[in-house]
Amino acid sequence: MSEGTLLDVVYCEGWDPAARALTGRLSPGTARERDAAGEQYAVALVRPGTEVPLMLLEIAWKHRFARSVQFDGQRRRRGLYEFRVLETGDLFLVKIEQWTYQLDDQEEFDEQSAGRVEMSFGPDGEGWVYRAPKGYGGGSSNGRVQKPVSELTMPKPDFGDWKPFTNVRQLTLRTPDAPKSDPPLPVDQRPWRPSVPMRPSALEHMFTAGTRFSLNEDDGVVEVELRDAGKLCMPSGRLVASDPAFLDRETGQFTVTVPPGEYRVELVVIRFVDEPTHERVAAAKLVIADVPAATWEAALWPGQDPLFLGDGEFYGYGVDSGTGCFADATALPEEVDDDLIERFAEADPHVDITLDGVEGNIIAFSTGWGDGSYPTWIGRAADGTPVSFVTDMLVLNHAQVLTA
Repeated sequence: MSEGTLLDVVYCEGWDPAARALTGRLSPGTARERDAAGEQYAVALVRPGTEVPLMLLEIAWKHRFARSVQFDGQRRRRGLYEFRVLETGDLFLVKIEQWTYQLDDQEEFDEQSAGRVEMSFGPDGEGWVYRAPKGYGGGSSNGRVQKPVSELTMPKPDFGDWKPFTNVRQLTLRTPDAPKSDPPLPVDQRPWRPSVPMRPSALEHMFTAGTRFSLNEDDGVVEVELRDAGKLCMPSGRLVASDPAFLDRETGQFTVTVPPGEYRVELVVIRFVDEPTHERVAAAKLVIADVPAATWEAALWPGQDPLFLGDGEFYGYGVDSGTGCFADATALPEEVDDDLIERFAEADPHVDITLDGVEGNIIAFSTGWGDGSYPTWIGRAADGTPVSFVTDMLVLNHAQVLTA
């Protein structure tokens, strides 16, 4: 944007990429109400007398999310800048995506020949950069990048104060006296949604015996069985969840602890209706209290912050042996030798192992389809007390519940 720019402010639902046009005009009053409630809306900054936005702001404070989108003269998106609201109330730039188009009629986001730069940043300003100056067809590179935190942080603006997103000094923004407005769109018809980390899916159905899920056309229908995998002795109350092949005294422990004691481990085993001998472990639950979970959150290791996860991303532990486990921090071996790996391999679907000279035990279990990365969720009662830890093998993450 050039100096001395005049732009009109248009509140709306967002940008329709197929029509390359703004959609769902909102009155300033409706947008202000959504802003106060944390609900999503968009702000377009357009040249007076035109329908061409130079910038679109997508805002959803409830999700601590904001994104600015820049357009070129052909109404193609050329830059996306994604922010999160920190605990301090400031905005932090977590992701940048930029495209360079060589031709006026070049397709938006042309993977083969449009230049692309993508950067993401953590809370300390350290990040990752990917560059493909001429698109995938022209080669690419990636590496680490470091930015001062001060360059990535800005105050969260009040409603109507959109200039800080533009980085233009001489800019006048005006809201038309009688802006056009349309009936609000249903939530499922809005043209965008905020980036949010993965959330647990259908856990209450997953831990109900007899529930049936449809996986997809190829994998068919499965039915839930619950299996008792024994009791986990936790002298310290510091839980470890990991591929047991990678266990040692340095394995990370979750930041949320529980009172020392013994806790039941329950497995969700799915059996294929059309192939009864085929079964898989879909989840493992450490039951702290037989109380329904009112809320779920990600189990974290020290230093992890879900605010910096991308859309659909999660923190989890990697599995390379087809096996996961629960253990108290006191039960970890100095190192895992071949004999111990063989004992863990007996998890079919679970095995309980106590090592010589340590307090506590290790309960290992097979992991869904095998190797991968799997999140652990913490279930909390209505009063906030942790009542369970669930390692989700993501087998049922997109499955459809058929019966309960």
